[in-house]
Amino acid sequence: MRFALLFLFALSLPAYADETTPTPITPENKKEPESLSEVTVVSERSPDRVSKSVISAKVLRKVAGSSGDPLAGLQALPGVVSSGNGSEPAVRGSGPGDNAYYVDDLPTGNIFHFGGISVFNADLLKDFNLYSAAFAPHYADVTGAIIDVALRDPRTDRMGGKVNVNLLGADALIEGPINENQSFYFAARRSYIDLLLKQVEQDGITIQIPNYSDYQGKYILKMGDVGKLTFHIQGASDTLRLKIGGNSDLAQKQPVLAGNLAFNNKNSMQAVVFENVLFDTAFNKLALEHLAFDFSNSVGSAGNLYLAQDSWMLREQMTLPINEGHELALGANYERALTKIDADLKNATCTQFNPNCDLSSASQTQLVDQFYSHGWDVSAQDRKRIVPTVTLVTGVRHTYEDYLRKSYTEPRLGIEWDYTPNTLITAGWGRHNQMPIGQQVAKNFGNPNLSHLRADHSVLGVSHKMDTMWSWKAESYYKKFSELIVDDPTLNYVNGASGKAYGLEFLLKKDPSEEQLSGWFALSLSKSLRRNDITGESFRFELDQPVNATLVAEYKLDADYTLSAKWNGHSGTPYTPINGTSGTYADGRPIPNYAAINSGTLPFYHRLDVRLERGLQMDGYKLEMYFEWNNLYNQQNVVGYSYDPTYTQRDPVYPFVLPISFGVQAEF
Repeated sequence: MRFALLFLFALSLPAYADETTPTPITPENKKEPESLSEVTVVSERSPDRVSKSVISAKVLRKVAGSSGDPLAGLQALPGVVSSGNGSEPAVRGSGPGDNAYYVDDLPTGNIFHFGGISVFNADLLKDFNLYSAAFAPHYADVTGAIIDVALRDPRTDRMGGKVNVNLLGADALIEGPINENQSFYFAARRSYIDLLLKQVEQDGITIQIPNYSDYQGKYILKMGDVGKLTFHIQGASDTLRLKIGGNSDLAQKQPVLAGNLAFNNKNSMQAVVFENVLFDTAFNKLALEHLAFDFSNSVGSAGNLYLAQDSWMLREQMTLPINEGHELALGANYERALTKIDADLKNATCTQFNPNCDLSSASQTQLVDQFYSHGWDVSAQDRKRIVPTVTLVTGVRHTYEDYLRKSYTEPRLGIEWDYTPNTLITAGWGRHNQMPIGQQVAKNFGNPNLSHLRADHSVLGVSHKMDTMWSWKAESYYKKFSELIVDDPTLNYVNGASGKAYGLEFLLKKDPSEEQLSGWFALSLSKSLRRNDITGESFRFELDQPVNATLVAEYKLDADYTLSAKWNGHSGTPYTPINGTSGTYADGRPIPNYAAINSGTLPFYHRLDVRLERGLQMDGYKLEMYFEWNNLYNQQNVVGYSYDPTYTQRDPVYPFVLPISFGVQAEF
């Protein structure tokens, strides 16, 4: 449940799949081939086309600056901006915590390690469906976006494997058939920089190099011509250690942070999925999923936190054909979770509506609790072709969770109009809710009587295929937020804020082909605002980037070498300036005097990354190598400002960028 997973203190590409039109076989053209090669049929995983972006992992993993991680390439899509924390995306005026993630149609938690590296072996990722607004009712409710990841199936021709080594870590994959009806893969990865470089020190802070590891496995058992049983296993872990010196600027501003800080995060998933054809084209998918999550931290003298959750989910999805051009999709989920909390921490009720959030002067709060929580939802979506070129999509979702004792019934509506064979017009509207993050609803620390966050999404789009390779897409959207959370001196938190986000996105894309040049240009014009309804104060959202442009290009130099580049530029994000001090805390520290929330703007951001890739076909194995130059012209982008303990001197903060990255992958 989002309660536990978020209790932590601390391009839009056109919706077309690659299509291949088969040539009918007749007695005149029928030939007996000397040998058969593997044939891959590519099709959409979902028929929905409203505010949907589809892109293959193969394309994203080759984006310059991604270090071969497809999820890092998501930030090259329209409407997706960097959260300042690696690859975690923020979409269309919502924060990274406002997204929901699915892997092979199974709900999952965060899919990133500390620092934004994805938890998946890049070779296993097949494609992404990104739903930026008004998504289908069978997805979990959030106010941001849905990122639906598909992992490929194991190979069935022979046993094989891959070994990959890059600048940050190494991974290995083994896969293949067991017999004609069974196949599997298993992949594992671990970082190794911590084995070579133990720690670094800067400005009185010692950082032990963090380490991460992960694994993924899939086992498929085919059951005749109409059934399939799939077993999934996944897991990931992260460890981070810091030591903050007592004389450092950070410790002088926040004395409770002085000392050792430790963060440990582990999660795992096991699932079994049964898929079968009921009759004709009716399809059923039944899944039983187990998720385990374990997080602990220790922060100087601020305290300690241990949080664990063990949850089970039963998920049913059924697609029923009514008649030609008419389809009904039904879904249901039930989740039961056991949550354990042992917290003894400074309770600073920090929100985006209060920049003056002092940890050292906050009250020490304790909570030792163990409880079960339950939630369920049912959904229905009807797709009906009302005229030959127009499809009407209607849906409804009903949810209930017993922690806050809230239930919501929310409608969805979409229209897909094939104006011409190459031009698609879409429109959609949806109402969504989202449970507040765990600290805000936890006993003692928050307010267990909060309501869910609410959002209404509206979207209108046009996409056009100019020819077999070139296409463009334009989409406008409007999001209205309500019941947002603000801090409260008595109740800790209350629903007392609102907001809105709106924008226009444009994408011009050339698909990869036998030609030398491919890539895309993405432009986003947007605005995202928040309003404290209690005080009446309005301000820009912290990740508001009114203008964001990205150019991605790939050029095949010859059969072996490929050169690619990515340039991104966006208008400066907002920040809250500090204008001197206004008195002192009880311990004598100066109190910073904050200006209006997000009233400052950082300088324009721009960066160029370049990638050179080479592929070699050897006897018995295949070798792929890449080398990346990140921030090629060494632009000193400012991502914030740090102040000295007296708040009289300000220094710019620059992002950490690895100047180079490289990797070698061998396939056998």
